[in-house]
Amino acid sequence: MIINWQVLNKIEDGCGGIIYKILDTENSELQNVEIALCIFSPGEIANLHYHNKLEEIYFILDGEGEIEIDGKWHRVRPEDSIAIPIGKKHRMRNTSNKKMLRFLSINSPSWQISDMILIEEAV
Repeated sequence: MIINWQVLNKIEDGCGGIIYKILDTENSELQNVEIALCIFSPGEIANLHYHNKLEEIYFILDGEGEIEIDGKWHRVRPEDSIAIPIGKKHRMRNTSNKKMLRFLSINSPSWQISDMILIEEAV
């Protein structure tokens, strides 16, 4: 199966960024894994969250950013890979004021809204 991401509908899940589910259980024969393209505008930051069932791998394509994992921020750049185990609180931030941050999110099992637990932050 071959799918071009530019023909897909974008998803805005409330976590941050724009997401295109490239291959998943709904548009392919895959049963246990999916891949999504995530795009963050300059300065954009995701909501802090974790998953009880989902493991994620992020692969940075373009741009500059930081990822917070369990309270610690890490700088990311193109060609970096990030492993996010089940239960780890995390969020991505585009640190550029000019350039989009684009990364692939490889998920297993496939992402479900019911498994995205948002963390309320003190203001």
